[in-house]
Amino acid sequence: MTDSPQRAFTLDYDPGEIRFGRGAVDDLGGLLADRGLASALVVTGENVGANPLVMDPIEAGLGDALAGVFDRTTPAKTIGAALDAAERVRDEGIEAIVAVGSGSSLDTAKAASALGSYGDPAAAAEHAIQSGSVPVADDGQPTPVIAVPTTLAGADLSVIGGVSLTLEADADPGAVESGGVSDRRLMPAAVCYDPYLFETTPRSVLTASAMNGFDKAVECCYSPHATPITDGTASRGLALMASGFGALAAEHPDPERFDDAVAGVVCAQYGISTPGAYRASIIHAFGHGFSHGYDVHQGTAHGILAPHVLRHVFARVDGRRELLAESLGVAEDGMDDEELADAVVDAVAAVRDDLGLPSRLREIEALDQADLPEIAEIIAEDGLFAQAPVQPSVEEVLAVLEEAW
Repeated sequence: MTDSPQRAFTLDYDPGEIRFGRGAVDDLGGLLADRGLASALVVTGENVGANPLVMDPIEAGLGDALAGVFDRTTPAKTIGAALDAAERVRDEGIEAIVAVGSGSSLDTAKAASALGSYGDPAAAAEHAIQSGSVPVADDGQPTPVIAVPTTLAGADLSVIGGVSLTLEADADPGAVESGGVSDRRLMPAAVCYDPYLFETTPRSVLTASAMNGFDKAVECCYSPHATPITDGTASRGLALMASGFGALAAEHPDPERFDDAVAGVVCAQYGISTPGAYRASIIHAFGHGFSHGYDVHQGTAHGILAPHVLRHVFARVDGRRELLAESLGVAEDGMDDEELADAVVDAVAAVRDDLGLPSRLREIEALDQADLPEIAEIIAEDGLFAQAPVQPSVEEVLAVLEEAW
């Protein structure tokens, strides 16, 4: 791959409106009205749906536009749950979806939006299970989605999402095959980032999700699809996150640093997901190896693995190490390539430590060192390697895992 973005480039990116700030959800009803939408179904998980610190401002902000709450999304983000939500939207004549919570709820909402583009969502869901994806109907329109994230994984400004291929609404996340949704029309019409709502998320969940969002910015820099525009948003995001993430783990966080951390994740995902090009790669591929069979958040796996994966990358290619070092504030005059690589790896590990995440794979519950060869085979087959700066063999993947053990 090329170690710097091409002079000639295309960035086909059409994000929804971004509203950021404390109280950003206070006028959700007005945001819908601006788009000619009179009603919305809130799609969220059981825990968030039962949390008045989140739901009271959401419901107040929607006012008369609130058509109901569907609080049945789960970490499995199944097609079954998406179908239930889509059929409720259709049967009740609801005009929009407001997705509230983690990436699981946002992905479920995208799948519901796609299914809503069909005259018969149930038949579309059955076909999706067979095909492995949930396309938007060629002759239909997906249900507009307004996203209100409460975690920092960065699943918001995206045209893609993951789903589990089952009609069982509350399936075990590790028990079924995974598929996806992907269409430029699935970009949320708007995203409201309200730091107050992020503060209601349990700290362990928030900090793990933040590492996932952080790694999106890292990977954006060395993606073969990098452009000067994505360099700018990713590098600014890294700077904000590196300085602000320490506040995320605090019981009483400094509001300015906390808001910087959230803003950094917004920058990190800006431009990462565009039609035909997804800029996350090797770190995310390694994390996916622990998606099934282990009760570990993706961000926790990223925190453990990212420094080791980056060492592997830097040993083989440049990996935009100078840009990363500058963005993380660790570049110094006169550094050679090896020193830049070491500085980046150490800075990424420091971000993980600031978030209070584990540093070794052995700390993952139920994971045994004997499991690593099988996991390495799963990782080596991940589709994101096609866009990675290097494509490691199974043996090389296993070596990285052993280093992280």
